[in-house]
Amino acid sequence: MLEYFAPISYWVVTALWLVILVLYVVKLRQSKLAGGGIAVLLVILSIDAFRTVLENVYFGAYHNSRLGVFPESWAEILGNPSLLLFPKGVNIAAGVLVLVLLIRHWLPRELREVDELRRKDAVLRSVFDNAAVGMVLHAADGSTRVRVNDAFCDLVGYSQADLLDNPYEVLTHPDDLLHSLELRRRLADGEVEVISMEKRYLHKDGHVVWGSVSSSIIRGDDGEVLNYVSFIQDISARKAAERSLREATESAIEANRAKSQFLATMSHEFRTPLNAILGFSQLLGNEIFGPLGDKRYKGYADNIRDSGELMLALVNDVLDISTIEAGKRLLIMEPVNLRVVIEDCVGTFATMAEDKAITVEVNIAQDIPTLTADRRAVVQVALNLLSNAIKFTNPNGRVSVSVTQTGDTLSLMVEDTGVGISESALATVTEPFTRSHSNPHLSQTGTGLGLSIVKSLTEAHGGTLIIDSTPGEGTLVTARFPLNPGDGDQPPLRVASA
Repeated sequence: MLEYFAPISYWVVTALWLVILVLYVVKLRQSKLAGGGIAVLLVILSIDAFRTVLENVYFGAYHNSRLGVFPESWAEILGNPSLLLFPKGVNIAAGVLVLVLLIRHWLPRELREVDELRRKDAVLRSVFDNAAVGMVLHAADGSTRVRVNDAFCDLVGYSQADLLDNPYEVLTHPDDLLHSLELRRRLADGEVEVISMEKRYLHKDGHVVWGSVSSSIIRGDDGEVLNYVSFIQDISARKAAERSLREATESAIEANRAKSQFLATMSHEFRTPLNAILGFSQLLGNEIFGPLGDKRYKGYADNIRDSGELMLALVNDVLDISTIEAGKRLLIMEPVNLRVVIEDCVGTFATMAEDKAITVEVNIAQDIPTLTADRRAVVQVALNLLSNAIKFTNPNGRVSVSVTQTGDTLSLMVEDTGVGISESALATVTEPFTRSHSNPHLSQTGTGLGLSIVKSLTEAHGGTLIIDSTPGEGTLVTARFPLNPGDGDQPPLRVASA
């Protein structure tokens, strides 16, 4: 049998080569088959090497053996030297062809993949180096910097070589160091995938640089942590702006507090001489100690008293707004019957309305519930709204006062047919010392504190003030009060129970 091993092996190897060739041609461009073809080629070469060893050792030693395994006719046919030329030729040709195909289709692809990897690496390096924000590539454990870009170097004032050698603690502000180290530890230990923080860096020349830092893990295909990368944006300008804004706000609050304190002090100081003026002018006007002589003196005394009363009202307004702004206005919460309050306030301005022939209408439903509020504050709101409505309504006009309920809210609405408020003035009409009209012919006496006081007192109860106005047609002012202010947010002013 051994003497026929060589010719039989030629046929077997030839068949294997042909099978490989067919499979490769059928699926020529599948990369997995290319790798499989290389593996099969190695197997075949091993078989062929094993065949050569057997041929040289055993066949050469026992070429005259006759084991009788194959029929003599088969053995003679397979061992015919002329017939072996075909499998030998096919064997060599197929091997060369498959090798050429493998080299042609596998090697260029490998080269292309290498070029693609190089190209991608070059792109990533370019993005890293030329990024507008600072970028730092850290080792997997976060202990050292592997690469830094120019933007980060400009941020902290060090060169790339300095930054690769500098320890982490050198660049971080001492007040931010512990927090930064803790976040970095959590990232390195895999507790989180991304960390973000705002921290201070120490520039090489000594000044502080604020940075917004975002760091994330870079993992390989197998999930292993390779590095982690940090993006650092310079936010020093934003922090400086925030600091300036905070300082300006604090200064404005302090200035406003000082103004309120000044107004409160001056208002108290004004009251003392005003009381004397009012008292003595009333004595003179009533001629308590006898006739004044000329009747004009009595008129002068009445004018002094009227002016003093107006001055006292202005001082009271200033004192009210200053105490409200200073947070010293104490609300005494008690049940308030809005019907009674409105009727009293309308009666107060009855003479003023009659002098201008203005009709005042009151529309309050019978089932309106009692409001829990500070009675003095509600009266002040109603008086201010009625005063403004009558003051800015032309003669023969109309003023309407109504109260409605919507859920847990009572709305006090005062509507007039007066001159109205322009759209540009609506935005500032509730600010202190602001009037809705700059026309001297339409200007009325007052400090312009009425609506500001109304807004502050309404909001102190947890309510809102809404103003709708059309120039030349009139104004509707709505003060909305919650039935029970204690059920919602705490009012901004101090509250006490009656």
